Amino acid sequence: MADFRKVRVMISSRCSSRVRDGDVRVSMTAVRQRLQRKLAAESLCGEPLFEVWISDNAPDQSQGDLETAWEKSLEEVRKADLVLVLYTGEAGWAPAQGLGVCHAEFEQAWNEGPARVKVVRILDAQFAPKDAAESARDATFQACFSALNPTSSAASSADEIVDRSREALREAVAGLVKLGGREARKGRFAYGASLDWSRMDFAHRKAAMEDALGRGLAEFAAVESAGGWLWTVGGSPVLTLCHGLPGGFGVAAAREMVGQPFLRDHLHLGKGSVRRGKPAGPLHLVACLKTITETQAMRQLGFPDATIVAAPFGVYVSDPVQKVQMIFLANCRDPTTTRNALTRLVEWLGTTGEAANLARRALARARIVRTIQELDGD
Repeated sequence: MADFRKVRVMISSRCSSRVRDGDVRVSMTAVRQRLQRKLAAESLCGEPLFEVWISDNAPDQSQGDLETAWEKSLEEVRKADLVLVLYTGEAGWAPAQGLGVCHAEFEQAWNEGPARVKVVRILDAQFAPKDAAESARDATFQACFSALNPTSSAASSADEIVDRSREALREAVAGLVKLGGREARKGRFAYGASLDWSRMDFAHRKAAMEDALGRGLAEFAAVESAGGWLWTVGGSPVLTLCHGLPGGFGVAAAREMVGQPFLRDHLHLGKGSVRRGKPAGPLHLVACLKTITETQAMRQLGFPDATIVAAPFGVYVSDPVQKVQMIFLANCRDPTTTRNALTRLVEWLGTTGEAANLARRALARARIVRTIQELDGD
């Protein structure tokens, strides 16, 4: 029988804070240990599901081994499948001048993959008196947390913390299963739909890629309209235009089939103010057959002074002046990989809060395009 690998969970929180537990207050250490016991009892098909690490198992900080404790905590973040952050706003101790350990754990986990970070905000926690350095670390952590604004639930008592934590991990495990299922369906490029796409010429492959993108957008409630799709992002309907780059980015003939589509934005938006119900955008969504780099995306945009972000789905490009936005989805070799890249994009937009920024830029782009149309008298 194959070994059953448990889901590794790292719990990150301050230990000394005190929270309500009935009519008394207990330390977060007691709550973490209670949660660890609860999770250790969870099973799947008769086998324990979780392997839980808390810093109570780390080297003793009181013995002056702060550097070792710090490195052990960050090592556990790297090893974890899921990182559960019990957030009180406290950054935690620091081995030297710099970030508190809770801040460092959260930031490393977030930078390595926000999808595996689950947050429970602890309300009504009591803290020990702090010196100036501790207060400064807390303020830095709180500013970072507020800027990233991760999705979270809230809890006020020990029992609520345990319940919300279990709910968050249940949701996280379901997400991991779905992601694994999508990855498993991708298969190899020499079989099935990938092979079918490989047999096509550029024109037919481009059409197939654009059709797959459109079908994927429809799964996210987008509605076909005016040669594109009306996709609600950040609360605004954004006209999204689908493009297929049917060969490697280094192949000029394939690259030129996409070109700089934003130069034709005026052909897709009607006249009139955005406030009168017209869609925002356009947003250009490009399915790339193979990989794409930040440099390649910048060249496709045509000028270097732009915001360029490499992300799990591919590369996101936006021009802060003209408000042009292009999103390149990498490794779209068949309908499944294309929808997978699109799903990763949607997850990234939601997790990072970038959906609101995308919508804001799309509204500005629509105003620019319509102003040019009015000036030209078209």
